[in-house]
Amino acid sequence: MYSHPTIRDVARVAGVHFTTVSMALRGHAGIPAVTRDRIVAVASRIGYVRNRVFAALSNQRSNKGGDHFRPRIAYLTNRSPEEGFLMYWHFQSLIAGARRQAEALGYDFEVLFIDKGYHNSQTLGPYLKKNSITGVIIGAFEPDRAEIELDWNEFCAVKIDSRHMKPPLNFVASDQMNDVRDAHAHLYALGYRRIGLAVGQVDEESTDGLHLSGLILARQDHPSAEPIPPLFFPHGTTEKSAIPLIRSYVIEHGLDVILCNWTNIRNMIERAGFECPREVACACVCLPRRTRNLAGIVTNLEGVGERVTSLLVALLRMEQKGVPDFATRTYVRGKWSDGSSASPRARKD
Repeated sequence: MYSHPTIRDVARVAGVHFTTVSMALRGHAGIPAVTRDRIVAVASRIGYVRNRVFAALSNQRSNKGGDHFRPRIAYLTNRSPEEGFLMYWHFQSLIAGARRQAEALGYDFEVLFIDKGYHNSQTLGPYLKKNSITGVIIGAFEPDRAEIELDWNEFCAVKIDSRHMKPPLNFVASDQMNDVRDAHAHLYALGYRRIGLAVGQVDEESTDGLHLSGLILARQDHPSAEPIPPLFFPHGTTEKSAIPLIRSYVIEHGLDVILCNWTNIRNMIERAGFECPREVACACVCLPRRTRNLAGIVTNLEGVGERVTSLLVALLRMEQKGVPDFATRTYVRGKWSDGSSASPRARKD
């Protein structure tokens, strides 16, 4: 397949850095006229066509008035409003951070749903091209729902989580592994030794097993803690159907605390018939904010959204379309917050 020359191709032929090419093509006064003319000649000779999106961004400072093309980023999610998209706070947090950063960098921001009644692989590509959208964020796609296929050579693309999906793009995510490890360490310091981990199977798949990896590392940190096997909620598990699973898990392993990525874990424990924290304590590794009633890790999902957008804009400005040879991974770590669901108890060692 023919690939159009990029700004990096111009830089390589001209023997300069790609930022010099960018400045020269914008007529920047800091680039000597001789160098500028040589770069323009090289660009013309190899058939380089300036990226419309990048040109629009460059022109914004000098074009304050009147209408002008404003580039757009598409944020893709595979759960529609009809399927509960608006009910999940983590989706809203990711999008809030991504939208804020996009607008700060001069981009419009559009959320597109890949779900029944909305877009699919057949309609998405034409829509993006029609609207001159070359930058897309795959926003925390869920493994048991629709996926997409695009001609990735036509787009700059990044992911939030979604590690189960092909292709292997650069991605940004919460640091689930170290969040579990940190939470386990805090619970251990509070005196708990029989620490169980309960997470959704869908969440474990989308993060490629990072919750379990964190638990394994935590056990190496604290070998005197009991080696309790994790509980994975099956696909489609609801709060109601999770309660008997929680009860069986506690009884079978004699747990004194449960570490979970569901924010309703305290309610589930109490509905399972246990007094929290006296009989069974709990902490959450995915808290949206500090709360007095629930201990755990406060995640920075808006920070994840901001970073993934910054990464995408960098790719757009360098015109790095397609699948990278070596995908990067960026993790945003959360912070422990005390709460009444995990009060200190007498240590046993």
